[in-house]
Amino acid sequence: MNKQFRCVTARGAAAMLLLAASCTRTGNTIVTAGPENGNPGKSMVTGSTFFSVGDTLLNATYEDGTTNSGITGLTATDAPAADAAYMVSPGAGGTYAVAHKVVFGDSAYMSDGAYRSETTARLVTAANFVPGQERRYEFSVLLKDWPDWNGMNPVDGGNLFQCRVSGDYYVPVMIRVRRNGIIIREADAQTFAVVSDYRPYVNQWIHFRIDVLWTTDSTGYIKVYTQLPGETGYTLRRERTNLRTYTGTGTSGGGAFGYPKWGLYGGPDTGTRIAYHDNVRIIALN
Repeated sequence: MNKQFRCVTARGAAAMLLLAASCTRTGNTIVTAGPENGNPGKSMVTGSTFFSVGDTLLNATYEDGTTNSGITGLTATDAPAADAAYMVSPGAGGTYAVAHKVVFGDSAYMSDGAYRSETTARLVTAANFVPGQERRYEFSVLLKDWPDWNGMNPVDGGNLFQCRVSGDYYVPVMIRVRRNGIIIREADAQTFAVVSDYRPYVNQWIHFRIDVLWTTDSTGYIKVYTQLPGETGYTLRRERTNLRTYTGTGTSGGGAFGYPKWGLYGGPDTGTRIAYHDNVRIIALN
């Protein structure tokens, strides 16, 4: 058993069988996948899985060559197109990465009523979050042959990463292309350019780190770091404190938990957009 992750079960064969079905190993990290419940991330439905500070809760390296990185419950895309999600090589630091593609105007690249191709960790219980939890999200993204904003296309070029709350219409953390930059849209709808101009970095890997304290009051925070091509470490680009970060209401099934998604969602009226993602990792900070 990985020392970073403890699975403690109740006695009995039934509990052991449930644990075996719910814990899978990816590299040297154990991640869990199980039914959605009101307190994921701290425990499974059995109340049997606990996380410690510094635990890696999800580690999608894609080095097994599959679009779900071999993680049970991770869905690469819901768009029906055969190339809505596919593998590419090399990755950000290894052999493979996942590509998400959207051809705007082609219904094969639509899911849930919108043009999108996104990986979702909704069913990976360890990747879910609830109020009171402090999490670090890391990912690398490459804008494949991404065009310049020409002043005529829609200002927003599409989501690259988001942490959303189940059943809630508002996304509290969204990393999105806007004009020729990459912004974060925060829980109170404020936006800030964390990459002022992506154009020098097209077809190169950009690394992101986002720390969040999830709260339903004004004690939360969001910190966004980037490591641009040519840089040797992360630089803090944006910090918000005294912020309500968890926007779910928790009523009528809405806001029961949150989960991350990455890929492409939304964009121009026509044309094709492709983004690569790699090394998507979630770390417990409390």
